[in-house]
Amino acid sequence: MYASLHLAEEALIAARTRFHFSAGNGPVAVYLCDDCGQFHLTSKGKMNDRLAEQMKNGSIDLQKEANWWMDKFKKS
Repeated sequence: MYASLHLAEEALIAARTRFHFSAGNGPVAVYLCDDCGQFHLTSKGKMNDRLAEQMKNGSIDLQKEANWWMDKFKKS
């Protein structure tokens, strides 16, 4: 649950850079829940515009690589 659209989008992008999802899986959008009034991630629907742009321009892949190196150095 996220209190704002901005926080939910940041979490969405972080999830896509931190975890490896197979094609067609993983969160792609955020939505405002009618029940709790908070934002949630979802794997259904149209891809979030910010996520789509970052995937298109390569930012997601660059951050994935940076995260991989950070994890590798932490284990050293």
